[in-house]
Amino acid sequence: MNQRSSYLSVLFDIIAPRTCLLCSQFLSHPLATAFEKESLENYLCSSCRNQLEICERSFASGRSSRIDKFFSGYQYTGSIARIIPAWKYHRRNEFFPLIKILIYLTISRLNLLESDFNLVLAVPLSRKTLRKRDFNQALFIAACSSFALGLPLVAGQLVKNIHTPQQASLDRHARAYNLTGDTFGVIDPEVVRGRNVLLCDDVLTTGATLDTVAGTLRSAGAVSVTALTLARVEL
Repeated sequence: MNQRSSYLSVLFDIIAPRTCLLCSQFLSHPLATAFEKESLENYLCSSCRNQLEICERSFASGRSSRIDKFFSGYQYTGSIARIIPAWKYHRRNEFFPLIKILIYLTISRLNLLESDFNLVLAVPLSRKTLRKRDFNQALFIAACSSFALGLPLVAGQLVKNIHTPQQASLDRHARAYNLTGDTFGVIDPEVVRGRNVLLCDDVLTTGATLDTVAGTLRSAGAVSVTALTLARVEL
């Protein structure tokens, strides 16, 4: 880095200091480092980055599941268990670039670029939840995945017809009965008929939501449904 860039970095650190999104520890300004523009180092300190526990591999679903395979980026613990609620429920806009980076890293690490998906879909929210939250976190994850994979993102075709209690508020038993075959629907089945679908959501817990949506997609003619989530809860 030349002397001019060094002076600029010091100036930016004074007038516009950057801090870790989770613990507010001061971060070095990008001009002061060799970090890429979009990297975890620009959003999280080393301590918070070290608390990201990655999921190295996919895992197959059970016999009764309509999901062919599950992919998750991180264990729902440590830093990721603080990132997702702050972004999802409090809509802290500064977390959006961080989520994008985490999704890109997940896709690269799990070699999803070599997969044979045809299109990307997101688990939909009910109209009531969408009005309250003002955005669908699963759709943002799907959009990032679509861009990274170079695949079409289909939005608005998969809908949630019935408003149900949030899965996160229910225990394992209640989650299994909270959703029915009529909860979700596909507006135009031709969109998914004969396709290998990558279905995106934020957190995998019991898999009840993803399984129900996958059943809807298969009834509409999808050949396969693979799930991708940012995080996975260990039960």
